[in-house]
Amino acid sequence: MNYKQMLQAVDTEKVFTLLSIGYRPQGAYFVFDCLECEGKASIKIYGDSKNLFYCPTCKKGGHIVSVVMKKKGIEWDEAIEFLTTKTFADNAKKIIEELHLDYELVYHDFIKNKGISEEACKLLGIGVPKGKHMLAGCVAFTVLSESGLKVAYYGIRMKDEKAVFHKSFNPEYYLYNLNNVNNSDIVYFHTDIFECVKMIEQGKQSIFNFGLPYLSKEHLVLLDDMEKIIFKVKADLVNSMAVQLAQQHKQLYKFEH
Repeated sequence: MNYKQMLQAVDTEKVFTLLSIGYRPQGAYFVFDCLECEGKASIKIYGDSKNLFYCPTCKKGGHIVSVVMKKKGIEWDEAIEFLTTKTFADNAKKIIEELHLDYELVYHDFIKNKGISEEACKLLGIGVPKGKHMLAGCVAFTVLSESGLKVAYYGIRMKDEKAVFHKSFNPEYYLYNLNNVNNSDIVYFHTDIFECVKMIEQGKQSIFNFGLPYLSKEHLVLLDDMEKIIFKVKADLVNSMAVQLAQQHKQLYKFEH
């Protein structure tokens, strides 16, 4: 295993938990107290730059190995041993068996205030699940693979609109509502699931990348057969996504706000 593969294999959450480093999720990053200053650093937990961090306050950055070295006061070899023996992830791959879990989903005022009807929720499998579980207090979205296989529930917590989902579900492998898309017609791409669902309700083809601030290699493969894609994403994501698409996607696409 080379160095880049090692960084990909390390479970960031396990590292921070074992080192007692507090963090909060923010998209594809964890935000944590910088070990060099009083600022807030961020470390990427998905994608090609996984487990690289940067602090905008002290302008220092690095990788998960240097975090371990600094926090534990150990040398490089010891830090590598710590990571490889205690923190390798059980990398979530594409799910091949149908999820046999059925939440009782209830229409909620939070969903109504987002402009989504009860009829759309019934059609797409959306609602606030009853009971005590990890998606309690969340809006749950039923996730189907491109072939229509039920693979997961994706949650948006109502109190702060943070994403919640099981570790077995890797959002880099899926695009929400892809199973209903006709590749020869215009497809709208979103990084906001509520906006995605509203467009579906309007009769437009719409997909969602589970809020990741980038396109994974798997996403690019899934997009490859689509003839016309319109990206409706935040302005700060346009440049990076455009570069990815220019390098790998040969079909027609444009960005709208």
